[in-house]
Amino acid sequence: MNDIIQTLTQKHDAPFFFYDLDGLDRHLKEIKSILHPEVKVWYACKANPLSNILRVLNENGFGVDVASLGELTQAQAAGLKPHALIATGPAKSKKYLSKMMDAQVSTIVIESINQLKDLNEVAGSRGLKQNVLLRVQLAWDESLKSVLGGSSITPFGLGVEDWKKVNLSEYAHLEVLGLHCFQWGNILDLSKFATIWENTISQCVSLAQYLKIDMKVLDLGGGLGVNYQEGTELTFNEVHSLLLTLKEKYQLKEIWLELGRFTVANFGSYLTPIIDIKDVRGKKLMVTEGGINHIARPALVNEAFPCSTLSLSKEATETFSVHGPLCTALDFLGDHKLPRNTQVGDWLHFKKVGAYGFTESMPYFLCHDLPGEICLYKGDIIQSRTSVTSASWLS
Repeated sequence: MNDIIQTLTQKHDAPFFFYDLDGLDRHLKEIKSILHPEVKVWYACKANPLSNILRVLNENGFGVDVASLGELTQAQAAGLKPHALIATGPAKSKKYLSKMMDAQVSTIVIESINQLKDLNEVAGSRGLKQNVLLRVQLAWDESLKSVLGGSSITPFGLGVEDWKKVNLSEYAHLEVLGLHCFQWGNILDLSKFATIWENTISQCVSLAQYLKIDMKVLDLGGGLGVNYQEGTELTFNEVHSLLLTLKEKYQLKEIWLELGRFTVANFGSYLTPIIDIKDVRGKKLMVTEGGINHIARPALVNEAFPCSTLSLSKEATETFSVHGPLCTALDFLGDHKLPRNTQVGDWLHFKKVGAYGFTESMPYFLCHDLPGEICLYKGDIIQSRTSVTSASWLS
């Protein structure tokens, strides 16, 4: 794989993303071979909506969770059928819900009373009944933080007591399949999953009984982590075994997961040339052509992607502070140990960028070029998008 990437850098003079879709295909097949018939895995499109990634998911029979009309359009263009789509996200206007029904999206996750009322009205005006899940936000004793809220109060769903005030019999045009609860992300510790899911399931089962819901589905979201440092990775096999144990203990009919990072992170790379290397007040500093305008994750969560050079140099390493081209100190890609003889013009290779790479970033700031996106699939190199200049989008 390194040889393929090395060849690509010789043919390109601007930053680009590279996706190993053959590796992704194998990963998806491994997951599918393990899956119990009553454990369903959806792909969280927010992780990476690249059309070629969605096509590989579709070819392997995975459904997609969309959280915007843009993601819906992208999934449809990749061949996903209505039964293979669910809709999540806290912001769902009546117009948005209407468009989701136009697309015949199989299940819509309801996150507020307004959404409940609006969707019931939209479905009623069409003489239809729409499948929904009610999203629950649980209170936690822990003060731990998460990008999904953790123990904080967030816009995702309603609390247990809030849902208890709702009379579901008033919403005749909605078929409540069950509940949805997801508050923790990028978890690597199976024992933490056991604690979170046990708490989540027990409270959701109790709430379903109170609301007189025949809970056909409990959607636990995602949260399966990827290790961006040295160390062991969480395996789907161990997570799946835990789910089956909990499913039997609580007599759950069907469990859904929405996996994003865990699905695609390991199959994406970001490549950028080094523009400058200098010593600043006793520190080795490196400036690259692309930065958080292409991969914003380091600035958002203060954790860098793994980084190396493409060189096979045996030279001793030293720590370089790597920064991108933006006029802000926030454009920091981490401190990385790289060969001491690394030079201007060499390329840096950031790994595990298949999830939360380009579409999570801030590509228009300072009007730099947009990166290209290149895929390897079935042994062929596919150019999904060439690098384009700001002239293509500035008005």
